[in-house]
Amino acid sequence: MLDRRARGLSGSEATSPDAGRRLRAPALALLVVLGLLVSASPAAAAPRVDRSDQAPPAGPAGPRFREPQKLSDRYIVVYEASVSDTRDKTDRLERDRGFRAARRYDRAVKGFAATLSPAQVEALGEDPEVDFVSPDRPVQTQGLVPVALNDAPPAGVRRIEAGTTAATREASTANVAVIDTGIDLDHPDLNAVNGVNCVAPGPAEDDNGHGTHVAGTVAARNNGAGVTGVAPGTRLYAAKVLDAAGAGSFSQIICAIDWVSATRSDADPGNDIAVVNMSLGGQSTAVGSCASTTDALHRAICASTAAGVTYVVAAGNNGWEFDHVSAPDVPAAYPEVLTVAAVADSDGRPGAIGPAPACDSRQSDDTSASFSNFAATPTGSAHLVTAPGSCITSTWLNGGYATISGTSMASPHVAGVVALCLGEAGRSGPCTGLSSAQVGQRIEDDAQARTTADNGYGFAGDPLRGVSGRTYGYLTWAQSDTTSPTVTSVAPLAGAVAVERTTALSVTFSEAMDTAATAQAFSLTRSGDTAPVPGSSSWSGTTMRFVPSSPLAGGTSYTARVGTQARDLAANRLASESVWSFTTIVAVTAGPTATTRQTGTVRSGGPAQLGTDDNAYYAVDSTTSSTYTSSWYGTFSGVSNSLRSLNVTYKGKQSRTCSQTVSLWRGTTNSWVALDSRSVGTTEVQVDRVPGGTLADYVSGTTGDGTLYVRVRCTSSVGRFTTNGDLMRIVYTKP
Repeated sequence: MLDRRARGLSGSEATSPDAGRRLRAPALALLVVLGLLVSASPAAAAPRVDRSDQAPPAGPAGPRFREPQKLSDRYIVVYEASVSDTRDKTDRLERDRGFRAARRYDRAVKGFAATLSPAQVEALGEDPEVDFVSPDRPVQTQGLVPVALNDAPPAGVRRIEAGTTAATREASTANVAVIDTGIDLDHPDLNAVNGVNCVAPGPAEDDNGHGTHVAGTVAARNNGAGVTGVAPGTRLYAAKVLDAAGAGSFSQIICAIDWVSATRSDADPGNDIAVVNMSLGGQSTAVGSCASTTDALHRAICASTAAGVTYVVAAGNNGWEFDHVSAPDVPAAYPEVLTVAAVADSDGRPGAIGPAPACDSRQSDDTSASFSNFAATPTGSAHLVTAPGSCITSTWLNGGYATISGTSMASPHVAGVVALCLGEAGRSGPCTGLSSAQVGQRIEDDAQARTTADNGYGFAGDPLRGVSGRTYGYLTWAQSDTTSPTVTSVAPLAGAVAVERTTALSVTFSEAMDTAATAQAFSLTRSGDTAPVPGSSSWSGTTMRFVPSSPLAGGTSYTARVGTQARDLAANRLASESVWSFTTIVAVTAGPTATTRQTGTVRSGGPAQLGTDDNAYYAVDSTTSSTYTSSWYGTFSGVSNSLRSLNVTYKGKQSRTCSQTVSLWRGTTNSWVALDSRSVGTTEVQVDRVPGGTLADYVSGTTGDGTLYVRVRCTSSVGRFTTNGDLMRIVYTKP
């Protein structure tokens, strides 16, 4: 790279008259971290490429630095920050120096990419408005074989608690860009839209597969097919920087970073990119600060993070330290990014109880992946977390699915976590309003807190079970809910009496529950003999409703129970078993204990004839003159003053049609209160009535048991008649 400010020179070199215009050795080579990446021999001239069928090296065996490749005669020119009109500046340089810029940048960095001769490079290096010139570098990747699956949160998503077999998270409010080979924009499992194509004109369609796989881990839909991602349904922007062979260049990657940065200040607030996943890696010289760097890629990321974008990148798959002081892997070693190492997981559960991952028998469940790079310095470990990276199943080309491994697969797990932290389901998240650096720190802090609170959550190789000289970071945590749910209310209430026999029970929880598991954890039994009560359950929000299959027995105690098998959508079990009891209401059916004639003459019968509907009558003849009248009442003894309901039934007929009124005596007003009035003739008529007002007013006394009176009165102006009462009954309930 050409550094006209002679950064890093010392002694006689720094004071040489030509020191500010020396052409430095190429400093950076960038490669995609796809699948299970391994390095070539340190002395090999070819760039590092993917070799998923070869075991990674155990660790660095010698000098790591080798001369990075560069694209012949292609360079990236970065202007000084003071250049305000980059378009005009580039136009003038094109005219004066005789080249044509292939790409122009004015957001993440100011400058351009172009094919330049050595003389043009030297001339541009002498321009006082040019900060530095760096060679354009190649990037590469390889394809893999897709494997189809049914829709479910894959093991990796479950392992970081972003989903369970029964539930998933919701879409993030943040937009996520995948800087990669593009995305299959028509994949039914992805909410993917075109962002920018830095390879060729046209939409950023994936013709390799890697970018689509990354996209699915971030945000595959919860749509009943395929897989679900960490933040299902989140909008994904495709930023294509690699072609069908997985090859590209630095200038293309910076093109995508420049586009991402532009979304933060353009006229469309709906397209703002907040999170970027970038599974890219290569070697560089020592990493400088944002203020002093002469690395164009680093400069672009510095500017983009300052604009509010959080970058999540893969640590690399060489089994060595990505933060090697003299030959670091970048962008993993840049302090401004959140770097992700890989853990092997086979079953989506903690505890190291699963077998080796199905596609890679060399790995062990819940152990740092043998291929994963790690941190060896405090600077590197300060921006490092870990996520599942072995045998990860996700979306692929042509609507398909694939299973592959690598830190490239671990990185999008964390990108999804960052997106959820920024907001979910239209609501702000705990990372809302934080800077990029603060977001990264929050993700690291949450991961550490989760493992510290539950040591079993972590893995062999995390900081609590570390390997000497290696730091892989804490396992990232997508679940912000570790609080056990509680029962906030029940109906009937604990200790309730006089509960209706046909009542439905309800239980309200503190949060949304796993409905199937919670319904199974609920039971209703008779308290006396623990006989279970069958019924069905339904849900409305956080409330479960249980309806017994048949009415409960009257005057009986029942016990309801919700066991700790009940759990919320985050699989947190109920804090403690909830048990309560209630007693159903007593239903009393009574006939009159006595009958009393008021007007007329008793012909036959008494209260016994009124007990059942059997055509055995209590008969009362009317008076014989004036207004012909029969009037009598039944006396009901032992009626509770605490009655909760009352129903009065009378069935009878008249020998001649008369005007019949059925009434109740109300002691508080010393009056008869009519319940029913109608004409009744020789055909039996049944009257069923529920009295209004305060029911206890119809019972003598004010406490305990009293007496209730039901009267039947009939009048006629035509002639004598006989009242024939077949049935008189009251049904009431009491505690």
